[in-house]
Amino acid sequence: MSPTENTDFNVLVELLKDVKSGLEGQSITPADSVVEDLGLDSLDLLQLARKINRRLGVDFDLDNWNETAAEHRRTVGSILAVVEAAQRV
Repeated sequence: MSPTENTDFNVLVELLKDVKSGLEGQSITPADSVVEDLGLDSLDLLQLARKINRRLGVDFDLDNWNETAAEHRRTVGSILAVVEAAQRV
């Protein structure tokens, strides 16, 4: 993981814990599914997407990400990949 990716990952973990307070103190990895492993529901995902957009200054398209969920299992890493791709544009 590059320093930028690591910084974005740390911010993403912070945002996940902000959205789902029960995650405080839990170790989160890029392979964790935000739905199956971390327990976020649709409202939590909507809040997370808004926080990502504001905090990281990117357009995280939650609908598009959900449409491709079969490919990426809704992992933390898949969110990070979308964020990094949006930052490169």
